[in-house]
Amino acid sequence: MTSAARQLIIGLVALPLSMTPFAAYASFTPEGRLVRDKAVVAIAPPKLPRLTSSQAKAAADAAPRYSDAVAALVYHGIGSADGDSDSDGGMAVSPKRFGEHLATLRAAGMKTVTAAEVAEARRSGKHLPDNAVMISFDDGRSDAVLFADPLLKQARMKATMFVITSSASEPGVYYASWDKLTGAASSGRWDLQSHTASMHHEQKVDGVSLPALTSLGSDESITEYRQRVRRDLADATAAIEEHTGRRPTAFAYPFGAYGAERTNDPRIRAVLAEEVARQYDIAFEQDGQDEMKLVQAADNPLELRRLEVGDWTGLELLARIRGAAARTFPEPEAPAPAPAPAAPAEPPAPEAAPSPEAPPAAFVPPAPAPSRATTRPRVTATAPRPSTSAPSGSVRSPAPAPAPAPAPSPTYTPPPAPKPTPPPPTTTTTQPCRKKGGAARIHCG
Repeated sequence: MTSAARQLIIGLVALPLSMTPFAAYASFTPEGRLVRDKAVVAIAPPKLPRLTSSQAKAAADAAPRYSDAVAALVYHGIGSADGDSDSDGGMAVSPKRFGEHLATLRAAGMKTVTAAEVAEARRSGKHLPDNAVMISFDDGRSDAVLFADPLLKQARMKATMFVITSSASEPGVYYASWDKLTGAASSGRWDLQSHTASMHHEQKVDGVSLPALTSLGSDESITEYRQRVRRDLADATAAIEEHTGRRPTAFAYPFGAYGAERTNDPRIRAVLAEEVARQYDIAFEQDGQDEMKLVQAADNPLELRRLEVGDWTGLELLARIRGAAARTFPEPEAPAPAPAPAAPAEPPAPEAAPSPEAPPAAFVPPAPAPSRATTRPRVTATAPRPSTSAPSGSVRSPAPAPAPAPAPSPTYTPPPAPKPTPPPPTTTTTQPCRKKGGAARIHCG
């Protein structure tokens, strides 16, 4: 083998090995993915999906309906161009998923507004459009502008970016530069607001990691804390105004922390609210995602809540917004059903026959029982009879149904019995009488 052939073989083997570090960088680091994604987007920008007629109908049917309120959404970033959600702590969605969200919101008739428009509506009393939704991003990440801007353009929607101003001043790869951010804002699709100047980080205090914005530093007094926060927010406001020509009116708390939790001093919540109010009209947090409601004019302007959007389908996103609307405008409770009509009262039970010791005061005798003489003649017995309670030589008429006839009393004389039909001639043969069917009936023959 010649020397030239040997060198060619070695070069072919070494070439893929030399590319391995670059491939690993582009696949396994956020910065490397952004470098790769910029090249991909430059060649093939993301496309807004076209919903089928059935998908569009499903979105329209699932759409929430409300007025004078805003569904505030927050995305932290858009993942890599390979269509999968980014692995950055689950804080980003893929370009494909974000495009699905926009297409579904548009089909559902949702209208996008910016944080500046929400602040203006609160200040002036101006009405926002029905079914308003505020799409926002935090930090000023490059991937958000890279992927979201072309999709917003196709959907004819707009969004708000809460910017860490010191990161925009020294962008690197991960954060978008001021040139990139102001270029996006000049399109009318982006509203730039404040996310602190340089306090989007955590600090360790007594071994506990807490947001720098909601915790006292080691040996820091509450007065020193106030001064630190005031300087930072003033710097952020000045930087945004310098680069955009407009003073920011909205603020997003880093990590969603505003002093209710993740703090080491209970005074911080009130102090922070005072300092935020010096600079901005409204501020957003992210507490209580399961109890999320829409933003309304009556809410505390410094503790407005945003929904952290996950890797959901478009219909799932609509369902979350619909749930927030239902908690904001609960349906009035249905009136209690009318009680069922009472069952008719049962007739009183017949009174028991009075006892011989207490006969009724006024007694109306019953009609005489029909004569049974035509079917059972009275017979005068000639043979000895067993002892019975009936008088000798007579047949007691059966008691009328259902209750037995009242017992005789000293004040009552029963009517005379009807005269019986004369009995047929008796036979000459005589048989002893025997009792049949109880003491009230005597049968002879």
